[in-house]
Amino acid sequence: MKKLIALSAIVLMFIASCDSKKGSAKISDQIRINQIGFYPSSAKQFTLVDTKASSFKVVDGYKNKVYSGELIDLGTWEASGEKVMLGDFSSFTAPGAYYVVINDTIASYPFKIKKELYLPALKAAIKSYYFQRASMAIEEEYGGEYARAAGHPDDECLFHPSTGKSKGTLNSKGGWYDAGDYGKYIVNASLSVGQMLLILEQYPKMMTNIGLNIPETGNGIIDLWDELRYELDWIQTMQDDDGGVYFKLTAKGFSGFIMPGDYDLDRYIIGKSTASTLDFAAVLAQASRLYKEIDPEWSEKALDASEKAWAWAEKNDNIAFKNPEDVSTGEYGDNEFSDDFFWAASELYLATKKDTYSNAMKKYEQEYKHQLADSWKNFVRNVGFHSLLENKDELDAEFANSLIQGHKALANEILQKIDRHPYRIALDDFEWGSNSDILNQAYILCVAHRLTGDEKYLLGAEQISDYIFGKNATGYCFLTGFGSKKVMFPHHRPSGADSIPDPVPGFIAGGPNNDRQDAHEVTYQSEFPAKAYMDVEASFASNEVCINWNAPAVYVLAYLQQVRN
Repeated sequence: MKKLIALSAIVLMFIASCDSKKGSAKISDQIRINQIGFYPSSAKQFTLVDTKASSFKVVDGYKNKVYSGELIDLGTWEASGEKVMLGDFSSFTAPGAYYVVINDTIASYPFKIKKELYLPALKAAIKSYYFQRASMAIEEEYGGEYARAAGHPDDECLFHPSTGKSKGTLNSKGGWYDAGDYGKYIVNASLSVGQMLLILEQYPKMMTNIGLNIPETGNGIIDLWDELRYELDWIQTMQDDDGGVYFKLTAKGFSGFIMPGDYDLDRYIIGKSTASTLDFAAVLAQASRLYKEIDPEWSEKALDASEKAWAWAEKNDNIAFKNPEDVSTGEYGDNEFSDDFFWAASELYLATKKDTYSNAMKKYEQEYKHQLADSWKNFVRNVGFHSLLENKDELDAEFANSLIQGHKALANEILQKIDRHPYRIALDDFEWGSNSDILNQAYILCVAHRLTGDEKYLLGAEQISDYIFGKNATGYCFLTGFGSKKVMFPHHRPSGADSIPDPVPGFIAGGPNNDRQDAHEVTYQSEFPAKAYMDVEASFASNEVCINWNAPAVYVLAYLQQVRN
């Protein structure tokens, strides 16, 4: 019933759009555009696919032409099989609501040009973490419509034998569910918090009045600081007495599509690893530094826990996590730990200024690159880079300069790919969580803009945000709750199991995934990599949500909101 209601809503919306005041032009999915819109000073582009045309016009809601321009033929994009033309109306800056019209016969989805453009999307992307809280004591509402059931108490979690313990339980309440399931994982938690902490370090008061309406609202602390603290408090529950950090808190297998209150599987503390311990050490050192003025006592305890974890990892420097035979929840496999050591050493040095960590940071120094896919293990080096760059004046001059040059080279490489790409993005490989790959590219460009002040990096980040919000080969706006062509059926248990037609808003869907690991359950409608996406609940390979896919979205949206207003 929920799916039928949602589908009917989409159909009605489409019909209404076709009957709007644009004359005979009909809404067409052949025009791919950012369905949220553009800041007045942003780059403003769209793509037209598989359609013969030479020009376009922009019209307002009264079908008055406000801009006209020529289309640029960019040939065929092999990843989508489409013949692509590009339209650019960046010079048009008047605030308002508009459509792009082609040949007076087809029109784009509506979009806006305005200041504060991404604020609603940013608020929703942050609020999604609140809806992922694993131990909510009461039901809460989002905009008067979204009531979500309470989560798991997690106050008496069993120890799986893989922890080395056989007796007792662990109180590990709080934190966020990791993805579309009900597990909690240290490596993903650490990365996600680490990425979002950077925007608070850069602009600590930027979201003073964002109004998330979480339980802590009104305590005098900005809501995002509170939401990240909620996860950080859970992270600390996962440290063993010896300093090592347990890998995850899950059942032995995934539950069905049920609400948390209907969940009857035992919950276990599972495993311990070098990666989970180092990522714990890294994010707690980072947080200890940034929360010092907010809560000095908490900050001191976080740093103590971080250093204790570092000491354990040095003694246990090659323990890779593998799922035990009786466990089938997310493995987040990783057997290369030099990048985790680098991130942890970087954050501990910035927090303590100790030579021990400075020496370790240089010992584990990483190649300056962005390695696609599996960001929980491949992007941790970049989080370290970004923290160091934000504090470059505290580094040895030669080392700081190498980081600056490395970041600029990486950002320029991304821009070069954007300039050559028919969709003006820098991605041609579509793996699991491809939307997080492209958002991490935008993240890198935002850092480059902060580092240099060069507008070209900001424009590149905006072109990537266009992709996320509809200018892509699927035509979907990949942020739930936003756009005209919406993601309605994410692989997310609460969204699928509750009685509310729409999914929880503010989640980034995983995006096209050429590997199609769920093809035994999902029938994909296209063989092209850039179209390997299905908005169906069963598609865990292309339509799941995950906290580490949302984290770069929060950063990028927050950064654009800050610098464009």
